[in-house]
Amino acid sequence: MSEQSTPKSLSTSGSSKRLSEIRIILIGGRQLGGIESSGKSSTGNTILGRNAFVVGRRTARSVPAEGEVHGRHVTVVDTPGWWWHYSVENTPMFDKLEIKRCTKLCPPGPHVFLLVIPVDNVFPKGYRIALNEHLEFLSENVWRHIIVLFSCIAPNDDRSFKNNLRNWPDLQLILRRCQNRYHVLNIKDRNDSSQVITLLEKIEEMVAQNNYNYFKISKALSIDDEREKTRAENVKQRILAAKSQRVELQTRNKGEKLLHTKD
Repeated sequence: MSEQSTPKSLSTSGSSKRLSEIRIILIGGRQLGGIESSGKSSTGNTILGRNAFVVGRRTARSVPAEGEVHGRHVTVVDTPGWWWHYSVENTPMFDKLEIKRCTKLCPPGPHVFLLVIPVDNVFPKGYRIALNEHLEFLSENVWRHIIVLFSCIAPNDDRSFKNNLRNWPDLQLILRRCQNRYHVLNIKDRNDSSQVITLLEKIEEMVAQNNYNYFKISKALSIDDEREKTRAENVKQRILAAKSQRVELQTRNKGEKLLHTKD
């Protein structure tokens, strides 16, 4: 990417109106560059200004939390991360169902998906391909509602950020797909309220560009979701039935052994 085409974050000129409510879904991968988490849970805590999500272990299910943030009612949904190098086909069905379910935890639908990526980590072609698959698993229209959020744990100047970005052309392609929308957030610094305020303003600007429409899950996706839930429930019932049969057989065998002992 040339110097002239280096991504620029959304402006915050104030041309878009302030929203009274903002609904956010955090998405991202796992084990990026050897790091267990991309910082989604910490990002949610930084936005809400409190420890709403558990940090230090994997998020197994999609979890919502909400609060008042700088004059807005903000709902944040944390989601399970997929393995960055996994295709959507290799991602466990439970995780895929949770990715779908997350959109229902902030009704009537999210304003934005924050794609959380550590600011200084690798991003090879395989990660981009897997990312595309997981996002389009929701909908091709999801890109209209995405802002890439680069998480960091120390102050990060603009020059070093852009220098690191130039090393990963596949990450540049991801940014182009969401019209170069991004924000850098220090997830260790909750005292700097300006970084959260700026993020909320960027979300509002994106929402304005989308004619104030939120992300709507397609009916087809909802039907598929119900089918998968039914299939999963059927599998669960078969497992329980098999377990019950084993217990019954073991009980019967014990009874027969006891009769033989008495004889």
